[in-house]
Amino acid sequence: MIDGRIKLRHIACFLEVAARSGFGRAAEALHLTQPAVSRAIAELEDILGAPLFERGRGGAVLTAQGRAFRAHAGAAFAELGRGIDTLRQADAGASATLSIGALPTVAARIMPLAVRQAKAAGLTATIAIEAGPNGWLLDELKQGRLDLVVGRLAEPRAMMGLAFEHLYSEPIVFVARPGHPADTGHPVSLAQIIPYTLIMPGRGSIIRPEIDRLFLLEGVTGAATRIETTEPSFSRAYVRMSEAVWIISHGVVAGDLDAGTLVRLPLTTSISGGPVGLTTRAGRTPSPQAELFLDALREIARTL
Repeated sequence: MIDGRIKLRHIACFLEVAARSGFGRAAEALHLTQPAVSRAIAELEDILGAPLFERGRGGAVLTAQGRAFRAHAGAAFAELGRGIDTLRQADAGASATLSIGALPTVAARIMPLAVRQAKAAGLTATIAIEAGPNGWLLDELKQGRLDLVVGRLAEPRAMMGLAFEHLYSEPIVFVARPGHPADTGHPVSLAQIIPYTLIMPGRGSIIRPEIDRLFLLEGVTGAATRIETTEPSFSRAYVRMSEAVWIISHGVVAGDLDAGTLVRLPLTTSISGGPVGLTTRAGRTPSPQAELFLDALREIARTL
């Protein structure tokens, strides 16, 4: 049962401090004074009987109790806001909005097909699509700013309060320009690729550990020249004008491979980028409009 002493201002202040990692920044966003925000957090911690933040010179960091509370408080606060918006939209005759987060690979390859199919099946909601890194998307989902995320399965701690449904597995591929010296039509080893400049995601990316693992298993120490970036426009242009090899998720270059502007080098060792799926807030029932989109998404994923 909810403690009646907990007010909306307590939750609003808590979520803003957690999102901005600081009392001063939260106060500015809420148009309140910093003492007012600090007082609200202190009252909430007293009611809950647990510290929610660790205060320091660098700002405010969530404690373990704070992270657990945030997963549920964010969802509840978002649901309340969504209920208010639904009434307002009904009064104004406006349609609902379905906010979807997607990895850039998904946004480019899967989302257009899924949206088109859902629209053909009767989806009338406004579709708002946010593309970005997996961790950021999941945080936006927890805070209720997104209704669902199509991305990769995160580590267990990041999935607290969330549910994951596997849709498909996306391989990591090695691609180059047509006519590349390694594009002989025969399988090539990683050792044969190493002499060329390699373009790959940086160490903070979700597929980088799989790439590093492949290098370790093959006993390869690394490329003489390496460019680390997650910017596909640069990578695409650089590969087309040079003999560099781009290591990337298949979805990013699927269109290039289909068009023949890039070629996939047939490595003797395969490498998986891991499962891609649908992430939602646990225990939340999708709206009828969301169900139309989810059905279309699942159907498109089955064709991959």
